[in-house]
Amino acid sequence: MFRNALRSATHVRFNRSLLAGTRRCCTVDAKKFEPPKLDRSAEDRFEEVQEKILYSSVVEAGTLRLGYQRNKIVESKMAKAKRAAFAAQAKAEPFPVALKHLYGESLEDDDVKGEELEDLDGVRDYLPYERLVRRVERTEENVPTSGEWMTDYEFYEEDEGDDRSSFYGTPDPSEPVSSVACGGCGAFLQCAEPSIPGYLPSQLFKGKHKKQLQSTICQRCHFLKNYNTAINVTVSPEDYVQMISSIRDKRALVLLMVDLLDFPCSIWPGLSDILGPKRSIIVVGNKVDLLPRDSPGYLDTIRDTLTRAIVSSGFERNNIRHVALVSAATGFGVEELITKLHNVWGSRGDVYLVGCTNVGKSTLFNALLASDLCKVQATDLVQRATACPWPGTTLRMLKFPILRPSDYRLFLRTKRLQSERVKQIEEEKLRKQQARQTGSTKFATLIGHIGQTFLKEKDPAKEGFSVSQRGSAQSPILTLNEKSDTYVNSKWCYDTPGVIQPDQITNLLTTDELLQTLPKQMIRPRAYLLKPGLSLFLAGLGRLDYLEGPPSTRVLLYSSTSLPTLICETTSATQIYANLLGTEFLQIPGPDPDRLSRWPALKPSPDILLTGVQEKHISVADILLSSGGWIAVNLPPGEEAAFRAWTPEARGIYVRQPALLPHGMSLRGKRIRGTLAYRIGDGFVKR
Repeated sequence: MFRNALRSATHVRFNRSLLAGTRRCCTVDAKKFEPPKLDRSAEDRFEEVQEKILYSSVVEAGTLRLGYQRNKIVESKMAKAKRAAFAAQAKAEPFPVALKHLYGESLEDDDVKGEELEDLDGVRDYLPYERLVRRVERTEENVPTSGEWMTDYEFYEEDEGDDRSSFYGTPDPSEPVSSVACGGCGAFLQCAEPSIPGYLPSQLFKGKHKKQLQSTICQRCHFLKNYNTAINVTVSPEDYVQMISSIRDKRALVLLMVDLLDFPCSIWPGLSDILGPKRSIIVVGNKVDLLPRDSPGYLDTIRDTLTRAIVSSGFERNNIRHVALVSAATGFGVEELITKLHNVWGSRGDVYLVGCTNVGKSTLFNALLASDLCKVQATDLVQRATACPWPGTTLRMLKFPILRPSDYRLFLRTKRLQSERVKQIEEEKLRKQQARQTGSTKFATLIGHIGQTFLKEKDPAKEGFSVSQRGSAQSPILTLNEKSDTYVNSKWCYDTPGVIQPDQITNLLTTDELLQTLPKQMIRPRAYLLKPGLSLFLAGLGRLDYLEGPPSTRVLLYSSTSLPTLICETTSATQIYANLLGTEFLQIPGPDPDRLSRWPALKPSPDILLTGVQEKHISVADILLSSGGWIAVNLPPGEEAAFRAWTPEARGIYVRQPALLPHGMSLRGKRIRGTLAYRIGDGFVKR
């Protein structure tokens, strides 16, 4: 029935002329919007299975771009936007006459071109009222090498009020990954994501010739080579267990970091036995800003679900001192976490940040470093300090001294937080109003502010500084002297290395594939209508089969929107996967033949049996597909259904019950006519 509907004259999606880009639309120029370009073999492989595919997000996106689905909804939105733009233009203030004449010349003179304006004393003007940016021509002679820039960048003072690129180096997600490998670790150099191997600040990456990059090492290797400091290090499972075991006999508090987009896959198995049965821990669920808001009390639901997962992994509930939901990237919840650390632990012992790769330990470490948890004197020194070696290994880790929270200091800190809370409440109200009016997830994203209560002028002669010989005579590098009276009795906060959990698939992915798989913005769920005998693919990373149950059921996919989806009959799923692996329709893994030959096959889990709850429109459970994402299943009350999940080597297939976001169905978009898919939903409930 569905196949016949998809083959109708009005909704034909799969045809050779569409993929080749030869058909032209009466309303949109086909040359401007081209569908994905496939080589001949990929197109032929798609032709073999196109009749068996019921839905493909890649083809759907191509038809929308080419204009074959121009409907009243899209046209009404375009007309509304045009009216809004016209109204805004009508309300615009008249352009001041004085601003039309700069440097004695009129900007309205046709003889003065944009290129000529740039030559006026080397200054280009951006009107109205934007700051002037001096234009400097860069040549190979005056472009500093990456080593010089990164060696000296400690001396730069970052202007927090400057909205331009930071002197410390900024990423550029739009820049593609290079084909040049780092001479230190072998990862391909890139400036898109600092947490992925091979990262180089965009100031050192963009505009460089291949020969220039070949003599460059990544930022992590630079710090490891010059300062004996490891950043975002991944170690082997054997070394990881050995290093974490050293905490067992110490009086220390463990901050167990968990990726809320990837748990329980981001919880190391048997960690409770490694740390000790009586170990006090504070659970930190990171990346809460990327989770959609399905209901007003969604944070409490997330906290309860995370607590159950930690208890199931072997930790005693009595040893869990607190469960915090934070965003190390936006600062949300970090101040509350620091307050809890002061109240629960104080300075009774060291603090260790423990967690698997990509959970955000280094980001949280940097946030805590610039907070009231760190001694004020050491805030500017830690990245240049001599690090402490872990027992039994030459790997060295970052650490900073913990501030002793006296009663008077806690009073001052509480007073500061109370004064800032009024402003934060007003900002939250404004952002909520903007989110409702615009529907943009950027206004609904959870944001916090991390401040320092005891910041004051520092005197190097009195506060345990020492001078390193690595700096120049004019600008020596100051380091932290651990033997000084200021730090000799201090307790320390350590950033431990990360490790790949056996259930994660991140170690199977290349840099490009990681950038597509890891969400960078608030997730917007994608809804689908499944019937028994159908299968849903999430790129080449996973698959869910609907074996038997009610005639139809809705499922919600929570993953990066960069990952394509595909629906087909289960009987044809194996053939379709084999034909389309390495093409744009599954996207991951990439098309390299050698890579495809090493890509592990999808393997199934045991059958998953679920029963609908009594309430309607409530997700029964989440079926996790390792690090790729998860699928929330909705069933009618009392109905039973059977599913089967597939991932590479059957890694990380879990059933999370109850669901992390049980009310997610309220976020779904409208049904796409003639397909089994819904439009991408909202990131939050507009209430």
